Amino acid sequence: MRPTLFLCLFAGLSCCAGKLQYGPLPRAGASPVNVDPVLDCELKTLAWEYAQKLLPRQPEDFKSVYDALQLQNCKPPDERKPKNYEVVPFSHSISLSTENLTIYVDADRGNDANPGTLTSPVKTVMQAVKLSRLNRKNQEQVVIYLRGGNYFFSQTIELGPEDSNIVIAGYDGEAATVIGGRDYQFDWVKMVDVMGPIMPGVSAIYGTVSVGGESNGVAWFYGKVDNASACQAACTQNASCFAFTWHDQTTGTFANDCYFRVDGIWVPTPQSGHYSGKKLKIYSADLSSQNPTPFNTLFIGGRRAIRARYPDGNPETMGLHTIPTGYVSRVDSWLPPKQMPEAKEIHVESPIRNGTHFPQFELGIGGPVAVFDPPESYWGLKSPSGGGGSTYKVTTGLVYSSEEEIATRNWSNPTTGVVHTFQCGHWGNWQFQVASRDMESRTIYFDTGGYQEARGCGSGAEWYVENIMEELDAPNEWFYDESKKVLYYFPNSSVLPEAGIGTVLDTLFAVQGTSDEPVTQVTFANLTFGYTASTFLEKYEVPSAGDWAIHRGGTVFVEGVDGLLVQNCLVFSPGGNGIFLSNYVRNAVIEGNEFVYTGDSAIAAVGTAYLIDGTLGSQPRGTQILSNLVHEIGIWGKETSAYFQSLACQTTLVGNVFFNGPRAGINFNDGFGGGNLLKNNLLFNMVRETGDHGPFNSWDRQPYLTEVGNGIPSLTPAQNNITLNFIINNYHSTWPLDHDDGSCYYYDTYNYLVYGGYKNFLGHSKVVKYNYYIYPDVDLSGQEKLGAFFQKPYCANSDGASRDTLPSGWGEVWANNTCIIGNPNIYEFSSCTPTGDNTGLIPLTGNNTFFAPNAYIYIKCSDKNLSLAEFQSLGYDIGSVVHDPASDSTIIDWGRNLLGI
Repeated sequence: MRPTLFLCLFAGLSCCAGKLQYGPLPRAGASPVNVDPVLDCELKTLAWEYAQKLLPRQPEDFKSVYDALQLQNCKPPDERKPKNYEVVPFSHSISLSTENLTIYVDADRGNDANPGTLTSPVKTVMQAVKLSRLNRKNQEQVVIYLRGGNYFFSQTIELGPEDSNIVIAGYDGEAATVIGGRDYQFDWVKMVDVMGPIMPGVSAIYGTVSVGGESNGVAWFYGKVDNASACQAACTQNASCFAFTWHDQTTGTFANDCYFRVDGIWVPTPQSGHYSGKKLKIYSADLSSQNPTPFNTLFIGGRRAIRARYPDGNPETMGLHTIPTGYVSRVDSWLPPKQMPEAKEIHVESPIRNGTHFPQFELGIGGPVAVFDPPESYWGLKSPSGGGGSTYKVTTGLVYSSEEEIATRNWSNPTTGVVHTFQCGHWGNWQFQVASRDMESRTIYFDTGGYQEARGCGSGAEWYVENIMEELDAPNEWFYDESKKVLYYFPNSSVLPEAGIGTVLDTLFAVQGTSDEPVTQVTFANLTFGYTASTFLEKYEVPSAGDWAIHRGGTVFVEGVDGLLVQNCLVFSPGGNGIFLSNYVRNAVIEGNEFVYTGDSAIAAVGTAYLIDGTLGSQPRGTQILSNLVHEIGIWGKETSAYFQSLACQTTLVGNVFFNGPRAGINFNDGFGGGNLLKNNLLFNMVRETGDHGPFNSWDRQPYLTEVGNGIPSLTPAQNNITLNFIINNYHSTWPLDHDDGSCYYYDTYNYLVYGGYKNFLGHSKVVKYNYYIYPDVDLSGQEKLGAFFQKPYCANSDGASRDTLPSGWGEVWANNTCIIGNPNIYEFSSCTPTGDNTGLIPLTGNNTFFAPNAYIYIKCSDKNLSLAEFQSLGYDIGSVVHDPASDSTIIDWGRNLLGI
């Protein structure tokens, strides 16, 4: 059994007297505090250039990447000019046969009684599909063109084997948008329009300005006025002002300053000498005449409006990576988990993966994991192995502080509410439907939920509650009363919206066949998909022994398909996953698309296996994820990625740009089958709201029998290759390539890895060569290295290696790499011994080049600090050398030469 301290460190927790202590996620940022800002800017400029090289088809100014890299802090806007990279054709062209059935759809000018010609189009995509089934000859190709316009789907379009060889595409560059909701017209009635009372001793702009008289996008300086009433009156007359703060004579240089808060966020902070107040403006619209259907998401002006919530916050733009976060950071207590019976356990005795830390397939069924569908999980085991391993459980409620504003507000119907809370270790988050609320005890009791993350915990962390009518108190917030069919809204400007979209569907297209009778050759191109309903209270499953749970669904859902192409599409604001590849999928290509503001993951590929047996082939295999731009992901689910796979294999990810997400950009939940290739991808700004993770993450806690490795049933997967990727390991990332519990058979070569080092934990057989590691010892928090929960400020680290009955750490190679570091201790090999045999306990190292201050490095081995020469005398790092630090230009040239920028 590991020492308690080791468990605490691995789990990302702090320790006190042997007990686990949970707290808010420490602050971390996009740039380290102990690296020259000039170098940081040059590295991010290099990333900006690489993004343009990878995706030359993107809009001219590539603004989203530029802004995410915060290059406005480095270079003036007139330098935001892209390089002229040659635009090459898509690697997979859309093949249109000369003989095909072509049907045209026009949402604005079409009629479903029409024949579907260019001059006489039908109105709906559903009618076009019906015509294709009636009129196609044998297996001829069908091409359905959508003219420009908005297509509101009231039901999912299901394509089966009879729809094989079909192309659904936007016509000739016209903007066709497929929407999973209804368009509602609003006739507003004013309910409340008042300025709230002046609150002494409260600041509404705390922390937003540092010098009196300054203004920014949050706080606007109105001027100096004599008293709080004058500041309040000025705010009342200004349409942009949501809240105000006046400073009295005790506030130094801020004396008599009147500030307006203009971002619509109310964050009252106790502060003497300050006087604040805010507006309350609520309108209602009776939708009953439009025969409305219940909706969990409302879009105003093309963006998600905010369900009435406490505390105020916009989940699309705020989170644990911003100030303010939009979360409550404290509770008085968490209610204990329900007492559940033990799961029934399955332990497959044969075949077994001998000589590894995770030799056996194990699974728990029912009991504590009955909340999942199917009701099974590795984390249902009584004693699951792995970092911080414990049986799944979740809290049943929370007791909030008497200092919270909600403590004095009655909720007429708390059961409409949904609590969003992070898991105690910040490995993900949960949503719970509210069962009830007791104002006297300040307790919110939870109903269904907590299954959106696989590991569980007896307590949560930061939280907020939404969909409570009485919390409708900030601009762009809304509440829909289903019983009255009335929408309530707080406008974010003086102009009220005339219309909006209420979601109906979570899936727009479901392409479903079987492995025996698959749907073949399906193409979606040049379309916008999105505006779909959130799915976080739908069914979730734990597909394998990684940390993640997932909803098996998406805006485009694909199962039983051979030959899928999704090309040049925009997937915008899906409520859950964007594209979901389920079970038997072959030859799927997702190329040249953009995914943005996804509720959960952008792209997911999840199969099934019969316990340990994966030889039946009911998994996505041979998927190609090429040249996609994915950003602003995980609006609801924080255990989500740009690309996620579980029980899937032989995936190719090439030329993608992934950024701005709460956890890993790419996550492999298991080691099923192997044969994956990650090449020429750019990842940055990941792990913004969680911890103990990296922009790429893998696990391998369960062995699976496949024929992928060598053509015969075997527990040994094919080798995975990770090469020529550019990864910036910022925010809460600990390792750029996080090879977590049991990861094996990876070949990591020629990667440019910024602000992180190599990792092995309880795995084996990874060969890591010819990579560049740029300052893995950075501090991203400025809080005693707490930004990533626990730092690993080393060129390489390997934990948990042993030669006991559950061995790990063997077959690891770290050689021919270049690492520049400020910390002289280059390695952390926890099982190293300065005397005796280290074979299988530490990686085989050699021919590495180190750059460190004064050309001084050492290797901590047990209780001794060994010089490089002493370490070489043990047979390690033969051929390795150390130099004084390289110049910034040299570091940048390493990346340019490696990646061809």
